[in-house]
Amino acid sequence: MCIREPVTADVGPEKWSQIHMPTNRDSTMTSNIVESVNAITKAAKNHPIVSLLESLRQTIQSWFCRHRDDAHGTFTKLSSKYKKEIRKISMDLRILRVSPSNQTVFFVSNKRSTFVVDIEQRTCTCRILQVDLLPCSHALTVIANTRSDSYDYCSYYYTRDAYLNAYQDSVYPVRNQEEWTVPEEV
Repeated sequence: MCIREPVTADVGPEKWSQIHMPTNRDSTMTSNIVESVNAITKAAKNHPIVSLLESLRQTIQSWFCRHRDDAHGTFTKLSSKYKKEIRKISMDLRILRVSPSNQTVFFVSNKRSTFVVDIEQRTCTCRILQVDLLPCSHALTVIANTRSDSYDYCSYYYTRDAYLNAYQDSVYPVRNQEEWTVPEEV
């Protein structure tokens, strides 16, 4: 009997770990839409397909309205969710020390490790800045040290403008079947 090595032995961290990927394939912008749809359609699954589709339409309509209202109620550059995220990340800044290497490269360290932040290239050796497109605590330390605006280092997709644009359209109810214009070939 021959024992084979598992296929995964040749697969390095860059294949299975988001932080080690050389490119940004996924990020926090990716969500598990299937789980969301399954959760909202659970009650309607035992009904006819038309009822299921109407349930989905109503849910999406209410989501769009709620998110649009939330976006219109946001008065900062970032959406409220990511503004809170930046605030949460900022809590760790007191324990970090910054040492500039040149105008754009900085060494940020704590008691256990050192990270290299290139603020112009928007990179950090922890890779969170590149993957999430949101400043990590190391980058925020450099940004604070250089008296820059942390919001300028966040992806456009986290901004209020992107939030408003995503939900600018409306989802309308389907009219009564008697009012439909159905082509002959259908």
